[in-house]
Amino acid sequence: MNNELKVSFYIKREKSVTNACGIYPVIGKIIVGGTLAQFSSKLKVDERLWDVKSGRATGKSRQAVELNRAINRINLAIHASYKDILKRTGKVTAVEVKNAFQGVATAQTTVIALFEEMMRDFKARTGIDRAESTYKQYEVLHDQLKDFLKIQYHASDIPFTELDLPFIESLDFYFRVRRKMKARTVKSRLVLFNKVVLLG
Repeated sequence: MNNELKVSFYIKREKSVTNACGIYPVIGKIIVGGTLAQFSSKLKVDERLWDVKSGRATGKSRQAVELNRAINRINLAIHASYKDILKRTGKVTAVEVKNAFQGVATAQTTVIALFEEMMRDFKARTGIDRAESTYKQYEVLHDQLKDFLKIQYHASDIPFTELDLPFIESLDFYFRVRRKMKARTVKSRLVLFNKVVLLG
């Protein structure tokens, strides 16, 4: 999967968002592989200062220098978000980078991370209102899920937003074929997994 990141900036020339002075908003564009996301930088620039090719303001005026610094800060923040997601999950989309950069939590909740948090809580309650035997079942499922993600997605974790029918079907296939489980065992594994999903 192509995870190459490209970030660019352009000005949005629309009559509805300009004024008599020719001031336009600066829009950012994030491309990761074949995915794309755009966002408002909340910056504005005089059209006469803007260089389309570089995606930056030209000249050494205070306005140009400050604008370019702001754009560079945004660019660095986007790259940091991109590297963080890629390191955690092994893959990333432009929308996920945009969401992380803008502080949207949906890109941050991942299956294994939440699973491990749930297991820590479960273990602390073992012998009180949770059974040790059930905890061991979760341990087995946790290890199998990590193996499945490594094989099927080449990743160590996956966002909850990517849990869809094809994911469940692939997991079911993994249990039945690769793990050679009986139908009853597969069903019990999926029931346990569903409890984790409900937490997300």
